[in-house]
Amino acid sequence: MPDTEDTDGEERREPDGTTLTVEEWIELMNKHDPLEQYVKKRKKEWREKQREERKEEKDESEDE
Repeated sequence: MPDTEDTDGEERREPDGTTLTVEEWIELMNKHDPLEQYVKKRKKEWREKQREERKEEKDESEDE
């Protein structure tokens, strides 16, 4: 793909003529979707919190 200089000084790539499958397109759009990124981050935080709580409960039950 040839590189070109955009009007605001950022480099961008020209398309090389290949097409994406529907799955590839959806994956690409989700990768750059801020809402999707927010949801992934919240899910990850929630899983980590659940893991910590289970670990604490396990530690407490072993202490008894």
